[in-house]
Amino acid sequence: MTPDEPQPRWQERLLDVPYDVPRAAWYGRLAALIAMAAWGLGVWTARMTDPPPLLHLTVILFHEAGHVLFAPFGEVLRVAGGTLGQLLIPLACAVAMHRRGDNFGAAICAMWAGMSLMDASVYAYDAYDPVLPLIGGGTGADAFHDFVFLFDRYGQLSHARGWARAMNALGALALLASMAWAAVLLYLQREQLAEA
Repeated sequence: MTPDEPQPRWQERLLDVPYDVPRAAWYGRLAALIAMAAWGLGVWTARMTDPPPLLHLTVILFHEAGHVLFAPFGEVLRVAGGTLGQLLIPLACAVAMHRRGDNFGAAICAMWAGMSLMDASVYAYDAYDPVLPLIGGGTGADAFHDFVFLFDRYGQLSHARGWARAMNALGALALLASMAWAAVLLYLQREQLAEA
């Protein structure tokens, strides 16, 4: 693209697909979308009192790293940094995939971010009456719980379940929007399938 050419609109950039998509790659992406959609819908329809075990394993490392990365910015950001870490890593992956021209990969990462927010909502919900096991042992009733601390600090502990439901709804919206984005990309890519 030359400097005189107009920049494509953001809608065009988000729906940009490669030419000559290999059939095997397209079918692999279709399988990935189906698997991620089934996983995401399972997380969405699960009870707010049960953390999604496999999903939680994919985000716990980023959660714990977030505490360390945000520690220099004060106690509140250190505590909130766990949840920020588990949300920012999938979003950073989505941005990186989009910047390298892989919008489908970006959509899958955005689905992961939505599911990660739903995972965090389970622990936010638990803050009102902490019973879930924590990584350091115990529950929020007898050990440090990020969301108990944060909600209590801002006088929102009695509203913890409402905040958790809002987080869950926002995560579900992100999941559904990302699923739709990925599906549209696959539809557009189908028109570019390489002859083989």
